[in-house]
Amino acid sequence: MGSSDFSWKLKDHPQLPKGKTIAMIVLDGWGEAKPNQYNCIHVAETPTMDSLKNGAPERWRLVKAHGKYVGLPTDDDMGNSEVGHNALGAGRIYAQGAKLVDIALETGKIYDGEGFKYIKQSFETGTLHLIGLLSDGGVHSRLDQLQLLLKGASEHGAKRIRVHVLTDGRDVLDGTSVGFVETLENDLAKLREKGVDAQIASGGGRMYVTMDRYENDWDVVKRGWDAQVLGEAPHKFKSAVEAVKKLREIPNTNDQYLPPFVIVDDSGKSVGPIVDGDAVVTFNYRADRMVMIAKSLEYEDFDKFDRVRVPNIRYAGMLQYDGELKLPSNYLVSPPEIERTSGEYLVRVNLPNGDMVGHTGDIEATVVACKAADEAVKMILDAIEQVGGIYVVTADHGNAEDMVKRNKKGEPLLDKSGKIQILTSHTLEPVPIAIGGPGLAPGVRFRTDVPNGGLANVAATVMNLHGFEAPSDYETTLIEVVGN
Repeated sequence: MGSSDFSWKLKDHPQLPKGKTIAMIVLDGWGEAKPNQYNCIHVAETPTMDSLKNGAPERWRLVKAHGKYVGLPTDDDMGNSEVGHNALGAGRIYAQGAKLVDIALETGKIYDGEGFKYIKQSFETGTLHLIGLLSDGGVHSRLDQLQLLLKGASEHGAKRIRVHVLTDGRDVLDGTSVGFVETLENDLAKLREKGVDAQIASGGGRMYVTMDRYENDWDVVKRGWDAQVLGEAPHKFKSAVEAVKKLREIPNTNDQYLPPFVIVDDSGKSVGPIVDGDAVVTFNYRADRMVMIAKSLEYEDFDKFDRVRVPNIRYAGMLQYDGELKLPSNYLVSPPEIERTSGEYLVRVNLPNGDMVGHTGDIEATVVACKAADEAVKMILDAIEQVGGIYVVTADHGNAEDMVKRNKKGEPLLDKSGKIQILTSHTLEPVPIAIGGPGLAPGVRFRTDVPNGGLANVAATVMNLHGFEAPSDYETTLIEVVGN
């Protein structure tokens, strides 16, 4: 149904009053898992969150924050901040970036879209460049999607393809980059057997090359520009497998922070700089770490760094990364149209401590981060107490609650030297949600008949706490009022 089928005026809730101040607190990376020494949330001093869990069990529960509950393809897919916050605000389960791309690739509709038709115009005489994260982590991109895109592009006329890889080690285990590059090299070799000139042209670690976000450090993007567009980097190799293996030998270097490199031919010349007449696709589906490179590729008026040379290219993103900026103007897969979100009725506060520090793999630091987040929650709850308001405390996905890789029995995995394998990625664990505060009407509690509630159920819950009934197409509320 479209927005025309709905009234923008919400119906009053028959039992809950309006006018209460509501604080919605979202802790990134705060899941619920078995207590042990690798559960940083358990190890940390978190008296505030502990009191929410133990003080009023009828106003604390778990909700799903992964897989199909947040619009991802399967329940083996970890949640992430983008899909988690979308579900929290939208109140409905929309197909998210990964699933949208899956559908477009599986059905072949991606090749019928205006975005692909646009870049295809360069295939006859130019090179198709693919830039993105080489990983199966499923947060920003997926290797299988890149493989399908390579196959489909070659079948639709791409004669010369260059891939610019960004190694992960954040959403997957550190050290897996070599295997991913080897797999990609095998795929490209098969394309070459079919007459397609396909090679890896450049690379670097995601946190050091290209994938910066929120305009934090434009030097990260510049390193990517220099390698991908100019064909210049401090490290030159004949093969990407050799590059990754050798660069990982540098002290304190890991997949996330691999320095930029370019692949060169026998004469020492870069095999794949981006030049006039080429087509470029950034194949990540998640937006936040693609916006900055998209600006550098698309904007004529650009002053964040000296681009030296700005080739005349046809550029498209896998999706449109910024709807307000219309960036990029061309994209292969249309994003979901999300309207009538609960964000129009409240302001959320986001505490990303557990997630951002959890990604480092530093257990001690993550424990400190969880403690700090708990203290911040306490400050907000104290303010809610003073104004007679209501609080909703939840999370967008798990991370800090399990910092080690585990086998099928749930036991920590060891590497060849006998050391615990640290997990830096998100998890599949459920996340907590707690409600309370002096403004909460008597008798409000979580329902027991929604056992598989997910993040998308939170929006209707918040609508009710505002004193309104949620729109009919929202996922059902998690609360009920008893005794009134």
